[in-house]
Amino acid sequence: MHTSVFLRFRKAGIPLAGIFAALLAVSPHAQTVSSSINQPDQPSSWFNKQTNEIGLTGFDAATEITPEGYLQSGFEKLMFFTGPDLHPATDQVQILEQGTLPIVHYEFARDGFTYRFTVFAGKIDKSAIIRARQNAKFPFLPGFDITSGIYEPQVDFIRVDITNSAHELKRAVFASGVCYGDPTGAAQGVSRKAGESFNPGWMNYFDDANFYRFNRDLYSFPAGYVDRSFTIRKNWSEPNPQYVLGVTHVDATPTTPVGIVTYARDLKPGETWTLDFKMLVIPNADPFVISAVDDASLDAIEAQVHAEPAAQH
Repeated sequence: MHTSVFLRFRKAGIPLAGIFAALLAVSPHAQTVSSSINQPDQPSSWFNKQTNEIGLTGFDAATEITPEGYLQSGFEKLMFFTGPDLHPATDQVQILEQGTLPIVHYEFARDGFTYRFTVFAGKIDKSAIIRARQNAKFPFLPGFDITSGIYEPQVDFIRVDITNSAHELKRAVFASGVCYGDPTGAAQGVSRKAGESFNPGWMNYFDDANFYRFNRDLYSFPAGYVDRSFTIRKNWSEPNPQYVLGVTHVDATPTTPVGIVTYARDLKPGETWTLDFKMLVIPNADPFVISAVDDASLDAIEAQVHAEPAAQH
């Protein structure tokens, strides 16, 4: 599968070589730098308000990684929250793996936990979509070629490693969700060729692995969640007042987080818990594409990203 990937560090007036030099100067071994450098009572700089962009060559759409570590496309912003109060993630320092690979790492610490993110772009191969068609629960029309008319979608892969850095057993709480956000990227100087205007009449619904806008998949989440809700509640552990498998008009604003999926688990000291998320850069309604995305292995796609630079030599 061709997974030629581009990633650009973009900061006004700062050459690309200078950015890489700055990153390597901070971490010569390409380890994630702690966000503790961002002191609220100290002057800030471009480095603690960093943005990145990931995508694939040959695709018109790309995804921005915001200073908070959210993923912003022209259709949605995938957000993350931590703790029992579902506090939004804060700004991070983002670096490339091994200094050059188009795999972005960032982390932050909060309430005795360290949250480490790994983010990169990949493509769902045609063969995976064909397999999903072969396993369809309903027959295709006679003479239909199940290998025809297949579009290989671009997908962002996100791995979150949650480590208990305290000396006692602690309960980790983590949640994901989406809002509409800013599809133009004007504030960051990004120009995207794919996106849509905000529609207050959008309808949303869940299944066991995905959150949808109408019938288009916005993002997929792993099993093991303890709660799903259309909007953030004051106390996520309270019973959900809405039937999440029904199609619902959420009545959200462009910045309202919706499609909230919450995870909770007790972690021993030093124990790490891993959660994998996937976001279609362009939402897709094809059930076979959605099935292929759900089945896609983050490890396999990441291995292809690692292998590509070697294949170019």
